[in-house]
Amino acid sequence: MTKLFLTISVLISVGCMVLAAAPFTPAIGVSFFMLLLTAFVGYKGYLQTSLILLCVNTFAVIVSPGIDTLNSSALVFIFFIFVFAFAGVSLGLRKVVSRKGT
Repeated sequence: MTKLFLTISVLISVGCMVLAAAPFTPAIGVSFFMLLLTAFVGYKGYLQTSLILLCVNTFAVIVSPGIDTLNSSALVFIFFIFVFAFAGVSLGLRKVVSRKGT
């Protein structure tokens, strides 16, 4: 069941990446949600999937022409979403490494 959920989340992210190339605003919203999900998946220890999600959703947000880069509050929001996503993946990596025993 977990593999199915992770596969569906990657497929949704890829779809959002394709739709985000056009200014399709719901795709950007779903990409932001998937970045939050990436933090959770990474923290749970599914590092390969979380890195794929992080890469695809980061690319979707950066490429999207629908993001207003002149608005400072939008940039602060994007910054905090990215910090949360990268922190979740980093903490998950730390958990996996400490579990394996170095």
